[in-house]
Amino acid sequence: MGATKQLRIGVHYEPSNVDPHLGAAELALQMTNGVFDTLVNKTADGAYLPGLAETFSISDDHLRYTFHLRKDVVFHDGTPFTAHAMKISLDRARDPQNKSQLAGGLLGSYRESRAVDEHCLEIILDSPYALLLDALSQGWLAPVAPTCATSAGSTFITHPVGTGPFRFVRWNKGDCLIIRRNEAYAWAPPVVDNAGPPLVDEILFKFLPDDNARTAALLDGSVDMILAANPADAQTLRATAGLAVTTWPIRGVPVSLMMNIKRSPTSSLAVRQAISHALDVDALVQEVFRGEFTRAYGPVSQFTLGYEPGVENMYPHSPTKAATLLEQEGWMPGPDGIRERDGEALRVTFYALPVNFYPQFGAIVARQLALVGIAVDVELCSPPQWIQAGMQGLHNLIPQGKYASSSQLLGFVYHSRKSGPGSYGWSKRGPQDYPTIDTQIDAAETCLTPAEFVPHFATVQMDIMRAALAVPLHCNATLVAARDTIGGLRFDAIGAYPLFHDITFQQDEA
Repeated sequence: MGATKQLRIGVHYEPSNVDPHLGAAELALQMTNGVFDTLVNKTADGAYLPGLAETFSISDDHLRYTFHLRKDVVFHDGTPFTAHAMKISLDRARDPQNKSQLAGGLLGSYRESRAVDEHCLEIILDSPYALLLDALSQGWLAPVAPTCATSAGSTFITHPVGTGPFRFVRWNKGDCLIIRRNEAYAWAPPVVDNAGPPLVDEILFKFLPDDNARTAALLDGSVDMILAANPADAQTLRATAGLAVTTWPIRGVPVSLMMNIKRSPTSSLAVRQAISHALDVDALVQEVFRGEFTRAYGPVSQFTLGYEPGVENMYPHSPTKAATLLEQEGWMPGPDGIRERDGEALRVTFYALPVNFYPQFGAIVARQLALVGIAVDVELCSPPQWIQAGMQGLHNLIPQGKYASSSQLLGFVYHSRKSGPGSYGWSKRGPQDYPTIDTQIDAAETCLTPAEFVPHFATVQMDIMRAALAVPLHCNATLVAARDTIGGLRFDAIGAYPLFHDITFQQDEA
């Protein structure tokens, strides 16, 4: 028997060491996505393909979804996958006691699910919710073994049991997480080529939170791949023999500088528009990402289904235009160069985390806005403080983004119902502010096809930019640096979560 073919991947953070709002949940799913399968699979162009459900149908009133499940699927603990098992997983995600805010929120107007028979599941909604299939295509709502779902509680992440091509092996705190090939796997989705067990024996995810440490580990052979290479190191890695660097665009809401419309001075449309013109986003993105990431122009990235290109020329960089807008509002240059009105200085507060390049964003934004007479106070804070600022509206400016497969997820950031405490709408827009945004999102969320919802979201994107609710900065991306002997890596419809079914690796002989 040959040696175990182990693929070693260096990753950002250990989930337990990072606040969930910093993307720890996303990182955990990157590592464990191979442990799970989903009911349906989505493609980047918006088509839904079979998964654990061979077929599905939707009632005329859009309130009842019926899924006919595969009959040959078993969980890693040997338990058969059934409609009852899927119901347990969905109910667990929705149960507020489990604090599964992300998975539970994805279910929208979910009322209940029913096991019609062993391999037929019905999901009942309280109101039409076109995002249900999108939600069910994501790993957050993948089925877990009933014993795991009902008994693991908050420790679920330490030993998840799914139906996927890899079994969870162990999580060594402070060191690594390991998944191993599921030899019984024979129900791969149509979005991959390999229908059987994976082509590598196991994958070890090594926790290397420091950019320099990840790059060094790849160069010295300690790991074979890093899923989030430092853009500053990309050129060096590209020039290194035996390595390859690829960029995988992540779809959704790009990292954007959200502007609080309920807090002065960004409560003024003219001030928000001035900030939009004053910031040189091209220069910011080039300085921080060295040409590796793409600048954003609107509320969804250019790679996202439903992107509206009309946003691209709305706020050209123009300090002169910014100055004119401010002076029309009575903000005149003071003796120190900072504008004043009625004795008040024009100052904004930027809340930044010590990760995700946010401190650099803050410094660049402060430098650029000073040129038009706007002072920026950068508050570098802990994750709880950052979240509190966004939820309570303590900020003028705060960066945020959201992974999503299409523009239909815009409502998560920009609908007024998401602007209250505990929600993600950090423009703090109320229903009376630019109400057509809510109207269009509400209409779109009942549409089942891109042909129906894309026109609504085209209007939403233009309205968001006219209201200057945010300055889009950069599109998210996964910068993969790996040995050139690795092939077959692909990502899901969002572009964030790797699919390891087809991955191959020519491992050096010991």
